[in-house]
Amino acid sequence: MRFSVMEGDARNARLYEILRDEGFEARLFASAEEAAVFGSVIVLPPKGVSASLFDGLLRADQTLVTGEDFLSREDFAILNAIATAEGALELAMRQMPVTLHGSQVLVIGYGRIGKLLCERLGALGASVTASARKNADFAWLAARGFPAQHTGRLDGMLNRFDAVFNTVPAPVLPAERLRELKPGCVVIDLASAPGGTDFKAAEQLGINYHWALSLPGRCSPESAARVMRLILDRILEERGVSP
Repeated sequence: MRFSVMEGDARNARLYEILRDEGFEARLFASAEEAAVFGSVIVLPPKGVSASLFDGLLRADQTLVTGEDFLSREDFAILNAIATAEGALELAMRQMPVTLHGSQVLVIGYGRIGKLLCERLGALGASVTASARKNADFAWLAARGFPAQHTGRLDGMLNRFDAVFNTVPAPVLPAERLRELKPGCVVIDLASAPGGTDFKAAEQLGINYHWALSLPGRCSPESAARVMRLILDRILEERGVSP
């Protein structure tokens, strides 16, 4: 089996090295045409390379693993959320003028990343409030001892937080809410496009904000690549493709 790994961020470069170190014939490509000639399995990065580039290039015996093949999987999303949460903490610790220990922190959204963020922030001694919309999420927050707010009813309560982490890809931090933040509050938006923060308003208000996309590839490419390697094996096994 020969692997063509398309260039993406640092995790795809590391994935190529992992495959090579495991004894597979593997190469890293920038060109779809060259990748199609070499590989029996072509692996695209989670984001940034369209599968349409390979239209008409592949034979029936070749396997294309796209970014969507990774991103649509729950196991990939959960394992990737670990790196995202840790990257968000590292970013917060660099940007905040105070320690997370003893800080008042808001996590907007209680999905995969929100859950991991709350647990890790709490373990570091932060006072964590989480927002959610689903009754099941409120039940989990109660079970885990985190104060909870409804994501749609955050108005009037934002002026006590030292840091706000958003995981919701919807406009949950418009200008009127950003104006409530206390001076020095750090906003870290982890949501996919279009994000959940009015970034133009944040800029105008002088807020220290960061739209932190693709943190796994930026902050922990080794771990992110090993997650890709694990999920790649599962995808190939499910398709009946063996080494």
